[in-house]
Amino acid sequence: MKLYLLILILMFHDILFSQNIIDNYIHIGNSTIIRGSSSDGLKIPRDLDFHTDPQRDDELWVINQTSAVFDGSNGGSTVTFYNAGSNSQWAEYRKDSFSGHFMHTASAIAFSDNGGFANTLDVQDANNSPGGYFSGSTLWDSDTSIYARIHQNGPELGSHWDMIHQSPYSIGIAAQTDNIYWIFDGFHQTIVKYDFQDPHPDSEHGGEDHSDGIVYRYDEVNVNRVPGLSSHMDIDESNGLLYFCDTGNQRVLRLNTSSGFIAQSLNPYGENLAGYYRMSGADFETIITDSLNQPTGIDIHENRLLISDFATGDIIIYNIETDEIYEVGRINTGLTNEVMSVKVGPDNTIWYVCTNLNELHQIVGILMGDINSDNLLSFFDILLLINHLVGSYVIEQENQNSADINFDGVIDIFDLIHVCDLING
Repeated sequence: MKLYLLILILMFHDILFSQNIIDNYIHIGNSTIIRGSSSDGLKIPRDLDFHTDPQRDDELWVINQTSAVFDGSNGGSTVTFYNAGSNSQWAEYRKDSFSGHFMHTASAIAFSDNGGFANTLDVQDANNSPGGYFSGSTLWDSDTSIYARIHQNGPELGSHWDMIHQSPYSIGIAAQTDNIYWIFDGFHQTIVKYDFQDPHPDSEHGGEDHSDGIVYRYDEVNVNRVPGLSSHMDIDESNGLLYFCDTGNQRVLRLNTSSGFIAQSLNPYGENLAGYYRMSGADFETIITDSLNQPTGIDIHENRLLISDFATGDIIIYNIETDEIYEVGRINTGLTNEVMSVKVGPDNTIWYVCTNLNELHQIVGILMGDINSDNLLSFFDILLLINHLVGSYVIEQENQNSADINFDGVIDIFDLIHVCDLING
């Protein structure tokens, strides 16, 4: 009988798909752990992102709108949580001495695949000029020997890598590749692509020559900023579609980053650039309009779109695997006017920041397929499930939910196939 079951596994293994692990949070349940607080340096945290280097993917970076309570200086800051979610987690607070300009009212952060990250500035003018509009996005090197470490007392302007100042009140950002980022431009009420091209060389971090930058403004896309709230963005790497929250219009849109053409040259404000263009003909659409109050956070993970609603505290999960996008379910955090951003970690746990509580939270779900409750998926779980199916072992009551991977109320051969899929990756 056992041999027969194993043969069936081999027959069906390449035909059936394993259950999407994000759906487990809806169907099975979850628990929340507070992983960071103001004592770590969190102060009005507005966004978070994991480092993209596989050797550093346990680094979770949170960006603060301002400096920590124990700092007292002006400008945004970051808190990096190393070994995020583990028993050995520890936090490091950093603030560049020139962040009063380069992280002025910091509102979003995104890591690119070259180890750099960029942030947006939710302010009209980063020099505090009442009639000015000199604000946009700043690029940084995440090398910890450079970021917020070099040129802190001059003569260069801190450790920033590059900056472009064409988007006042920018409140969302997504990395496309290397030094190309997409920005939610709250002042122009549209979406903009920033190509920093070649940042300052290592010997010139903090320099002021940003003239090789190129800006593409997609004015046909109209969005609405809500003061004090971020409208986060993310790119689906499988197809290049940019998803973004339009908080003021209570909706979510997506744009094909490969579409559109240059329709007009624009005059940059306050700086020389290699190009500043108005784009036309981009392919974009509104994909979610129902049951959203103040969508701010967004993340894409394995054909699932996660949206956090600041007003309700809900984290809504959508299936974007097919043309018809539909809601899978909701996680109710119980935190109204708190959840500003959401991110799925490398271990498939869900993280979010609480802006007013100054906290970082991690949502942990049941590990599906963990039959023996050791918090690991291994061949032992397969053996136990096989023995259960042939009647020589009875799965403990508390583990039956994790054994019923396809949520059909029955533990059978199809659950066994799914466990094999999860273990084999």
